[in-house]
Amino acid sequence: MEQNLMEKNAADRRNFLKGAGFTGLGLASAAIIGSKFGAGATRVEAATAIDDADILNFALNLEYLEAEFYAMSTYGSTLVQLGVISKSEESGPTTGGNKVPNFSSSPMALLATALRDEEIDHVKYLRSALGSDAAKKPAINLNALGYGYSSVASWLKLARQFEDVGVSAYLGAAPLISNKTYLAAAGAILSVEAFHSGAIRLGCLMANVTSPAVDSQDIPPTSSHPFDVNSNALAIPRTPSEVLNIVYAGGTSSGGFYPDGMNGVITSR
Repeated sequence: MEQNLMEKNAADRRNFLKGAGFTGLGLASAAIIGSKFGAGATRVEAATAIDDADILNFALNLEYLEAEFYAMSTYGSTLVQLGVISKSEESGPTTGGNKVPNFSSSPMALLATALRDEEIDHVKYLRSALGSDAAKKPAINLNALGYGYSSVASWLKLARQFEDVGVSAYLGAAPLISNKTYLAAAGAILSVEAFHSGAIRLGCLMANVTSPAVDSQDIPPTSSHPFDVNSNALAIPRTPSEVLNIVYAGGTSSGGFYPDGMNGVITSR
């Protein structure tokens, strides 16, 4: 049984490499991962050229996007302008977007504030955990879809897409993480993203906002499908390749919200 589990894990990682566009890479040398999360971390042999830190950096790139969206839509400022990261900690600017008008008088204002603060905290947490291995914030185009900032309804439309894709990205990556400390960290963030998703989906239903599907797997909120679950009432995971297809707007290695692509190892689909 143990041998079968090892073979399954190896197959999962091979599929991950294929989905992320790294099938040509060989085995990586041993890497020390987990030490940046604190005591009890151990030396782990990386089974492929993609290690746990690379997966968390992929998540960090997505957290940069969410944090920039909420910071811009509520403050009208970027992470650099707010001092969350320095200019030297980004490889390109964040452009587009604006502070959503009349947000303060909306019932969504409290939710938007919490989302902003928590997504910024996710950026800080992952950057601290990864230490010197943390990827810089890439160039981000917040206007990639042409909506999200003209009204609270427009904001809900884009926020719903971000949150549901975020949940699916963490869920898809979780089985590929070998270090238990890294897995616990990713799981904790996944849980928060799920809280966010449920709240935003309810906001869409209450405001009668239609948020378009981002791909064939997506289930936008409706009265008959309030939650983003499949026919077995299970959350929907996405591979890194499927996530990149969404955020790159169909591009292979760049486009959409990331005009120059993501930073790190997992950057192409």
